[in-house]
Amino acid sequence: MAASDGKSISTRAPVRREARHLLWTSTTYFGEGLPWSFLHQMAAEYLTAIGASILAVTSTSTFHLAVTLKFLWSPMVDLFGRKRTWLWVMQLVLGLGMFGVAAIVPHGTLRIFWIVVGVVAVMEAVHDVACDGFYLQALTKKEQATFAGTRNAAFKVATIVGSSGLVVLAAKTNWTLGFGAAGGLMVLVGLVNRAIMPHPPEHHPDAELHRSKLETFFTSYVSFVRQPQALRVLAFLFLYRIGDIMMFNLSKPLLRDLGVTTAQRGVLNGFQIGVASVGAILGGIIIGRRTLARTLVPIAYFQNLSILLYVAMAVFRPHLAGIAAITLFEQLAGGIGITAYSIFQMQRCRSMFSASHFAFITSIVSFTAWASGIISGWVAQRTGFVVALSVAFLCSVPSLALVFFVPKTPIDDGPAAEAA
Repeated sequence: MAASDGKSISTRAPVRREARHLLWTSTTYFGEGLPWSFLHQMAAEYLTAIGASILAVTSTSTFHLAVTLKFLWSPMVDLFGRKRTWLWVMQLVLGLGMFGVAAIVPHGTLRIFWIVVGVVAVMEAVHDVACDGFYLQALTKKEQATFAGTRNAAFKVATIVGSSGLVVLAAKTNWTLGFGAAGGLMVLVGLVNRAIMPHPPEHHPDAELHRSKLETFFTSYVSFVRQPQALRVLAFLFLYRIGDIMMFNLSKPLLRDLGVTTAQRGVLNGFQIGVASVGAILGGIIIGRRTLARTLVPIAYFQNLSILLYVAMAVFRPHLAGIAAITLFEQLAGGIGITAYSIFQMQRCRSMFSASHFAFITSIVSFTAWASGIISGWVAQRTGFVVALSVAFLCSVPSLALVFFVPKTPIDDGPAAEAA
C-alpha cells in the first residue's frame, strides 16, 4: 500500500508542475499580448476609424522602435532585481499608461495621442524583456519547447480581446471606454501574476563570472554574436517574417478599402486570432513530435507563400465571405510559423544571459517591423495595395533560401540544455 501511494504521489507531482506552468505561462503571456494589441491593433483600428491616411495607420509600426532599442537596457533586468518583480510591476505601470491614453482621446490632438502611446511603447519594451527573460529562467529547455504553443496561444488570446472585443466595444460606444477597459484588464493581470508566478532562483551573471556590471553588460551581447554561424542566424532573424509583417501592416487599410467596417473588422479580428491560436498550438505539437530541424523549412514556406493570398484579395476584391476565408487561412499559417520562429529564437539563447539574448533577438525582429511598416505604407500610398503586397512577398523570398542553411539545434551549454 505504501509503495502504491508513493508511486501515486510521484506520478501526481509532474502533473501538478505542468499544470502550474500552464497557468502562469498563459497569464504572463496574456499580459504581454494585451499591450502589443493595444499598440499595434487597437491604435491602428482607432486611426483607421477616424479616417487617418494609410501612411498614418502603418506608422504605428514606429512603436516597434522601442522594442528595437530595448537591448540598450535589457541587461539591467539580468543584473538588477528579480525578473519576476520587473514583470508584474511593469504590467501595473502599463495599465496606468493605457488609462492615460483613454483620458486624452476625447480631447487631445493626434500629436498628443502619438506622444502618450509612444511612452506606453517604451514601457511595453521593458516589460517584454522581463517577461521573456522570466520564461527562459523558470523553465528548462524541454519545458520551453513544450509550452511554446501555449505561450503563443495566450498571446493570441490577448490580441483577440484587444483587436476584437475591445475594438467592437469602442465601435459600439467610444474609444475612451475601449482604451480604458484595456487598462483595467492590464492592472488585473498584473495582480494575478504577482500571486501565481513561481519563484525561480536568480543567478546574476556578474556574480557568476566575477566581472564588473559594465563589462558583463557588453559580454552579454558579445556572447550572442560569437555563436556559430552568427551572420546566418542574424540574417534569418531579420528576414523570416519581413513579408508577413508588411502584409499585416497593410491589412487594416486594405480591409477598409474593401468596405469592411470597424465593427466587422473587430469581429473578423477575433476569428482570425482564434485560428492563429490554433495554428500556434498546432505548430508546437508538430515541432514537439518531429523537432525543429525537420519542420522549420516546410513551415517557413507554408507561412510565406500564404502572403500571395493577400495579393489575390487586393486584385479580385472579394465579398466579406471571401475576405474571411483568405484572412483565416493566412492566420493559421502565421500561427504555425510564429511558433517555429519563437522556438528557433529560444534555441539561440544561452541561459545565463537569457533576458539579454532574447531581447537582442526581439530587437532585430522589431527593427524589421518598424522599417517594413514605414516602407509598406509609403509604397501602398503611392502605388496601391496590389504592388505593395507583391513587394511584401518578394521581401520574404530570401528567407526561403536561407532557411536551409541556418542551425536548427539548441546552442545552450548550461544546465537547461542537459535537462532537455
